[in-house]
Amino acid sequence: MPILQKPDFENCRQAFQAIDADSSGQLDQTELQKAFSLLQMNLTEQQIKNIVEIVDYDGSGEMSCDEFIHFVYICKNADPKDLKTILFLAADFDCAGTIDKKKLVQIFQKMNVKLSEEQIGDLFDAVADLNTRTISYELFVELMDRLMQ
Repeated sequence: MPILQKPDFENCRQAFQAIDADSSGQLDQTELQKAFSLLQMNLTEQQIKNIVEIVDYDGSGEMSCDEFIHFVYICKNADPKDLKTILFLAADFDCAGTIDKKKLVQIFQKMNVKLSEEQIGDLFDAVADLNTRTISYELFVELMDRLMQ
């Protein structure tokens, strides 16, 4: 995976405010399509819906500014067909390029993975960097490959 491109936070906030036509603090599907057009990110309506499901932390079906910035981060760094990369980036809420155990548990729960929190923690411990207690993209792919066996 290439070096992750962090979103331009200020540009994203300005785009969010410009697109949030009703000043609700949330972007609906129509507003999102306009936003990604403005940011020159060509995504289909279905691709937007699929990614919204991943980053919609509160389950509202709409996006807050923080969710929108995270969404831009995912879109800038992943092919919509590359599930492993999308899942890693979805867990990487803070755009740091790594995920911790809590983030891994959250993304697995969102994916309805049939593992307990303890089992997910054990998987994390098996691949995590011992110094940082995080998982890089490469380690995440290794973990996903193990799960798919």
